[in-house]
Amino acid sequence: MSVKNINDEISRCIIQMLVSEPFYAHLLSGIVRVVTNDIPTAAVGLNNTKVTLYVNEKFFLKELTTFSSRVAVIKHETLHILFKHLFRFDFKKYDVKLLNIAADLVVNQFIGKWKLPESAVTLSLFPDLNLKPNESVEWYYSKICKLKKQIDKNSSSKGSGEGKDFPNKSADSLNKILNNSIHGVHTKWVFADDNVISKHAESELDRLIVQVKQRISSDEFNTLPVSIKDMIDIIIKKRRPKINWKRALNIFSSSSRKTKIKFTSKRFSKRYGTRPGTKIIRNQRMAVAIDTSASIPIEDFNFFFNEIYSIWKNGAEVEVIECDAEVQRCYEFKGKFPEFIEGRGGTAFDPVFEYLNRDRTIKYDGCIYLTDGFAMEPVIKPRCKVFWVITPDGEVGDHLKFGRAIKIKN
Repeated sequence: MSVKNINDEISRCIIQMLVSEPFYAHLLSGIVRVVTNDIPTAAVGLNNTKVTLYVNEKFFLKELTTFSSRVAVIKHETLHILFKHLFRFDFKKYDVKLLNIAADLVVNQFIGKWKLPESAVTLSLFPDLNLKPNESVEWYYSKICKLKKQIDKNSSSKGSGEGKDFPNKSADSLNKILNNSIHGVHTKWVFADDNVISKHAESELDRLIVQVKQRISSDEFNTLPVSIKDMIDIIIKKRRPKINWKRALNIFSSSSRKTKIKFTSKRFSKRYGTRPGTKIIRNQRMAVAIDTSASIPIEDFNFFFNEIYSIWKNGAEVEVIECDAEVQRCYEFKGKFPEFIEGRGGTAFDPVFEYLNRDRTIKYDGCIYLTDGFAMEPVIKPRCKVFWVITPDGEVGDHLKFGRAIKIKN
């Protein structure tokens, strides 16, 4: 079969999920799909900064003989994405094969009415372990590790002539899974703390999850399991901006505020009394400086760009200035998180203010500086007010001149 046909079949699975489980379908619609022979079954992973679904054509169309099993596999991978299993673990600290089993034990509890393949890992395969439902990957991993140690110990004793047979159904299941070369294809998972790119990819995934929540109705959302709803609510709370930017932007002058007229059917024309009417939209041009020095933890960049996104959503034109000891790069923010940041050296505030003063034809309503505050007092006065936003572990002091400063609480 052609790649076109397998893509059609994946789309058919997503459409079926859209009818009965719209949250998962909407989430998967924002994920890149790749048909490949690099993996034997299906998997999710990170391709540059994009969370990606990988599917083996032969496995999906020939080895999965029913439509229900195909939907089950697609939902299985979607759940790995939703639980962010591809970001969560430092693989140097785990037996990767056993971690794969533990992660599958988590997601396969939520497959619902769809029929998993016979090779799927479920709680019922380990009756001797008394595995409880709705536990974490780490909890299941600890149980599987103890079983594996018990198997290894028994094999060692048996090899020395001292051991006995180990009649344990859970042990038999684990050995069978470990001997199955195609199980647990999670080689494309990454550890988010490894680099800035994967951290940004995780943040983009969070943004997609929030968008999907907003896209579906409350009734559709309430059909999700309680544990999944709670997890989504935590993501939403984490991404919520720490500052009310609609109010905060009013502290800046409106000397260069731009206006434009937008036609809208929600208003009547004052002149003609008909629709559409007009609406005046006022925009502020804000310079948002990001401290990209080595003292800023990687996770703080997620915080920075969550705030920038909120500033942009509240109608401001945003020019981002990345700066450590010098200005590294500048660009217009259009709602997308960047794939990388430049800097990671020392810290100085003056280069940003020098940049703002360089071209007098460009006027800013204000400069928002996102930093930990650890730098010398600036001596160059910018031609606009400054609003210092300091990270929870940062320093607020008299050295933060030319405007007000606020320290974000944890």
